[in-house]
Amino acid sequence: MTAAQALAHVPATLIRPAALQAGLADSVLRYRNASVSLQPHDGGEPLRLVRGVDLEVQRRQVVALVGESGSGKTLTALSVLGLLPSNARFSAEEATLNGRDLRNLGHADWRSLRGADVGIVFQEPLSSLNPVLTIGDQIEEVLYYKRQLTRQQRRAEAIDLLARMGLPRPAQLLQDYPFQLSGGMRQRVMLAIAMAGEPALLIADEPTTALDNTVQAQVLELMVRTAEQSNVGVLLITHDLSVVAQVADQVHVMRHGEMVESAPVQQLFARPQAPYTRQLLALAPRIPAVVRQPLVDAALQQPLAAQESPPILQLNAVSKYYQQPRAWHFKPQKHLALDRVSFSLQRGRTLGLVGESGSGKSSLARIIAGLAQADGGSLGFDGADLSDPAVRAAASIQMVFQDPYASLNPRMRIGPLITEPLAEQPGWTAVQLRAQAAQLLDMVGLPASALDRFAHELSGGQRQRVCIARALSVQPQLLICDEPVSALDVSVQAEILALLQRLKKDLQLSMVFIAHGLESVYAISDDIVVLEKGRVVEAGPRDQVFGAPQHPYTRSLLAAMLDIDPARSRFKARPAPQAALARVA
Repeated sequence: MTAAQALAHVPATLIRPAALQAGLADSVLRYRNASVSLQPHDGGEPLRLVRGVDLEVQRRQVVALVGESGSGKTLTALSVLGLLPSNARFSAEEATLNGRDLRNLGHADWRSLRGADVGIVFQEPLSSLNPVLTIGDQIEEVLYYKRQLTRQQRRAEAIDLLARMGLPRPAQLLQDYPFQLSGGMRQRVMLAIAMAGEPALLIADEPTTALDNTVQAQVLELMVRTAEQSNVGVLLITHDLSVVAQVADQVHVMRHGEMVESAPVQQLFARPQAPYTRQLLALAPRIPAVVRQPLVDAALQQPLAAQESPPILQLNAVSKYYQQPRAWHFKPQKHLALDRVSFSLQRGRTLGLVGESGSGKSSLARIIAGLAQADGGSLGFDGADLSDPAVRAAASIQMVFQDPYASLNPRMRIGPLITEPLAEQPGWTAVQLRAQAAQLLDMVGLPASALDRFAHELSGGQRQRVCIARALSVQPQLLICDEPVSALDVSVQAEILALLQRLKKDLQLSMVFIAHGLESVYAISDDIVVLEKGRVVEAGPRDQVFGAPQHPYTRSLLAAMLDIDPARSRFKARPAPQAALARVA
């Protein structure tokens, strides 16, 4: 059952009772001239982080807050929940949520409001869910404290909520723990928890950033249908403009704590007024329409392994199993993560590795990088067998991970972090290491002043540049990038992709690029390998795979991509824009 089918049969009794009152106001959230200031601990002048925000969310409406990291989006959302830092001060000419004034609430008032009047879905569901409580316990906790239901009523309502979210076998899911569910299932559980208190406002903070295209589409469809069926207003925080185009009704663009533009979604995408908005739209990655047309060039039909340049990486029938733990009286079972994977990467080229979550992309990357061992098959690097410990030790392969903050030691300064691999080699003095670190920072576009900073003092894009510099410190021939831009803003994504392209050319690098965002894969890759459940189902040059996909799974991945044109939303029926309004190319 799809999310749309599940929500189409929501009984009227599940709709918020207040929504049935004839005199119900449409407005759920209203901010007028709202500001958030931070009082320094040393008693200095307050720092205004958010200022002059005018915002309104109505029932059954999706309002998007768009902007780069540090623009004030999340602070604005946290002010609605009363979750600002202790030294932050909120002020506004008007601030109401479901008819309640938010400006002078006490701790007890905020506790009664959270979950009942406003629910929230965070970006990373695994870190938001309690790992030691079952799914049923976490949903029923909200039902107990916010709606005072009996045990029997709580169980029935929890099952019904999971069914409304389109989850299979909802009764059995109540006994499962978060780690037993996929990313998409966990995000649906988060949405069920957020809706358990029957809120008037749902805040979704980057709810699909870590999800692949197909699961992203399912979660977005569910969110839109939930708003329509349950009479809820949605405040969506995202940096993904295709998500905004598909689901939003109204868009507010924020920069440096201020709203630089507010408009209905079709108007904003068709004729943006602010230069910053035009810049964001221009930087959004796209696959040219001509590539999506069937290709007939016979030169593109050669298989990936048959191209002429010598391969730097060769995989032959690589397999990987994972043990699934069971109770002591059951025999452990093996899960096949990679099933006889074979392909080659030519020197100086970038291979894009795509597939849904669980397809084996990261497992394959870890095997290539030497962080995990294959259970079958062989890997060759520059003509040598990587199973030989001496070859593996000498292989110049480095990896850039998805989360730069988790990849960097928070106790080390940036200079020693970058040159830590070199410090393990004999012959390097402290002065030479610092000079080399400064040179590497310059190579990735960071100033030498960053040498003495800590990771938490840098932005997400700057931290990712540091990770790239660290990987380049040992002069690798092969760079593996595992989702390096998925959590970054659109402008920072463009910068990192351009940086990787430049480094590839300047340093003659070969790359394996893993991502669930097909637009970024297209922007940087020369060749594509498509994985489904651990198997290679399609491989070939980039334009061949994107322009004339042969396998149904590849076609389904491309079909799940979200169009950046609001008029072609798959979730909302919108009138076609006027002919005079040309879509941003």
